[in-house]
Amino acid sequence: MTPEALLLDFDGTLVDWTGALEAGVHAASAQVARLHGLDAAEVAERTLAFEAEVFELHATGWTLGGVGAPELGLAIWRRLLGEYGLDDDPAEFLAAAQWQAEIAAYRAYEDVAALITGAQAAGIRLALVTNGPSSVQRAKLERVGLTDAFDALLISAEVGAAKPDVRIFEAALEALDLEPAQVWHVGDSLEYDVAGAQAAGIGSVWINRNDWTRGRHQPVPDREITTLAELTLLLERAA
Repeated sequence: MTPEALLLDFDGTLVDWTGALEAGVHAASAQVARLHGLDAAEVAERTLAFEAEVFELHATGWTLGGVGAPELGLAIWRRLLGEYGLDDDPAEFLAAAQWQAEIAAYRAYEDVAALITGAQAAGIRLALVTNGPSSVQRAKLERVGLTDAFDALLISAEVGAAKPDVRIFEAALEALDLEPAQVWHVGDSLEYDVAGAQAAGIGSVWINRNDWTRGRHQPVPDREITTLAELTLLLERAA
């Protein structure tokens, strides 16, 4: 049956966060290279190599709002400067440079507009369910022009629970006044989106834009797609 609503993940599903991150890191790396006579490409490569490790250390604070873009960027650039044996005084400046370039680089994927238009035309309601600090996620929504596209916005730092915690999905259902069986959740993470939705009794759609291989012990989505255009077709067939 056609769902009454779609819950949509944000980063990696609607917007290219990796491309934006790389743009931000390269912009700040150029500043490091200018200040210290280093190779900008090497600085960017080293920074991106440990970015995930730094993020992991601050993941809980990030998703629940205790750590924002300035704090995370500061930790990243202090780490980078330390690796080169440099004074970390410029870290705050570099974090700001990264964020400025990163937010400017955010773009919605090309298949997003058609999905939103089609869903709205079919009377399917939309809710955003995303992990991250309120100020960061709302700035990104504003940047890509999607703030008004949703009937409900569920941002983990505002809800007080982050995917895969079922509470953020339950908050979305409450906001839409719907039951789990009436909703599909669409996201790019098997761990956060698929597992979280299934734990809440919600149909799961895994968008696998990068042709990843699902591991043996990872959750099996109810549906798998590679683009949102495929989702539009699924909705038409279910109608």
